[in-house]
Amino acid sequence: MSAKITINAHLRWPDVNNDYIVEFDGHTIGRVRLDGTRWVWSITVPMAVPDWAEGATGSRDESFKALAAAWGRLLARTDPERLQRAWELEKAFETRQQRTATSISDDAQP
Repeated sequence: MSAKITINAHLRWPDVNNDYIVEFDGHTIGRVRLDGTRWVWSITVPMAVPDWAEGATGSRDESFKALAAAWGRLLARTDPERLQRAWELEKAFETRQQRTATSISDDAQP
C-alpha cells in the first residue's frame, strides 16, 4: 500500500477563483485551472517531467485528484537526489525573483 499524499492548494490570484497553485511539502509542484469548460492540471517542478504529468478533467476536484495521483507516481519514479536538485533550483529562482523585485522597487524610489 502506498503512503497517502497530501497536497495543498491556494488561489493564484486573490480575485480569480478558477486558478490554483498546488504545493507539496512547502514546494510549488503544479497548477490547476479552468480552461474554457474543462479543468486542466499540470506538474510544474523545475525538471523534465513525463507526458502523463498533465491532463484535463471535467471538474476541479477531479483535477486535484489526478494531479495528486500523478505526483505520487512521479515521487515513486524520481531519484530523491534529482528531486532535491529541482528544489534547489526552485529556491534559486525564488531568490532571484525577490532580488529583481527589490531592485525594481529601489529604482522606483525618488
